Amino acid sequence: MKTLLLSRTWWRDAAARALYTAIAIAVPYLGAALLTDVPWLTLALASALGFVASLATSLAGLPEASGVDLPWWLAALERVVKTFCQALAAGFVGATLITDVPWPVVLQAAAISALTSLLRLILATLPADPTRVIDAGRATGQPVVITIVPPAEISADDTTHGKG
Repeated sequence: MKTLLLSRTWWRDAAARALYTAIAIAVPYLGAALLTDVPWLTLALASALGFVASLATSLAGLPEASGVDLPWWLAALERVVKTFCQALAAGFVGATLITDVPWPVVLQAAAISALTSLLRLILATLPADPTRVIDAGRATGQPVVITIVPPAEISADDTTHGKG
């Protein structure tokens, strides 16, 4: 645990996750028609609490900092569930009793935060160039770049076409 807190990689990855979580938690509160109608104090407090909660949950482990290679769907599910729970906890800001929590608003904000987190994950994993697909090259350990050539660019005298 002590080496974890001294690791620059862990802090960079944990801070990035916490920032993404804080932004995802802030998004639902920005839905007001006018900027003057945005509950800025609630937005700031909920985002700050989400940031701290994300750092706290990162203490349990960050797959990207520890070198764990999770399948995309499992990493996405874990991130979305954590964001939902962190946004839910952040929605308790200002409530003295559990009955003081505006549950429809808090649940909606947590769901929108989780959806925002999922959309960010999807956008982050899309290839920058849709004509190139990068394979991890698990067999050789080296990345392999596969270029997708549209059928219109394949000539009839292409000797490699159709051969395995």
